[in-house]
Amino acid sequence: MQKRGQSLIELIIAIGIFATVISSLAFFILESYLSGKLAKEVTIANFLAQEGLEAVKSIRDNNWSDLIAGDYGLAISGGFWVFQPGSKDIGGQLRGGTRIIKIENIDENRKKITSRVNWQFSEGRNEEVKLITYLTNWQKISIGYCAGTCTPCQSFLTRLSCNAQAGCGWSVRLRRCIGICTPCETFTDQTSCEAQSGCYWIWE
Repeated sequence: MQKRGQSLIELIIAIGIFATVISSLAFFILESYLSGKLAKEVTIANFLAQEGLEAVKSIRDNNWSDLIAGDYGLAISGGFWVFQPGSKDIGGQLRGGTRIIKIENIDENRKKITSRVNWQFSEGRNEEVKLITYLTNWQKISIGYCAGTCTPCQSFLTRLSCNAQAGCGWSVRLRRCIGICTPCETFTDQTSCEAQSGCYWIWE
């Protein structure tokens, strides 16, 4: 009886180990599948968001006055990109997908353009890709602006490089760079812009 009891315990332990291994393997396979699926959909979303920015540039080149502040969808009419009310349904490429172009006024000859793509990755989980650019009325005036993404403070390993980045400061106590880098679009002159890691000046 004792030997039979030991065999039963060993069987239960073996089943438990087997169930744990199978569960871990199934979780790993599912995670790999979801990661691959998400990477593919993010690539598509980035392409659609970039296409949105290129479409707005095309509209700008045809007629600057068409860039009126607001939220728009995009469509092609007569071989040209045009704005349409509301968002653009892109469900054919991404599940429940929409693309919205947001135009904001900076000044008379400069606009901030945001191309945002939203979609449903899975039940209860939505994803978003957002790209931003700045456009100028190049037919009227040639101006420059600061673009790019500032390098985060924690990326700097020396005091000199840390303190050179606006918004960052070297902590003697922590012996590391802390703070929040100043966004590139904040800088209004070329010298200040190019002094920041991750920022660059664009003439239009």
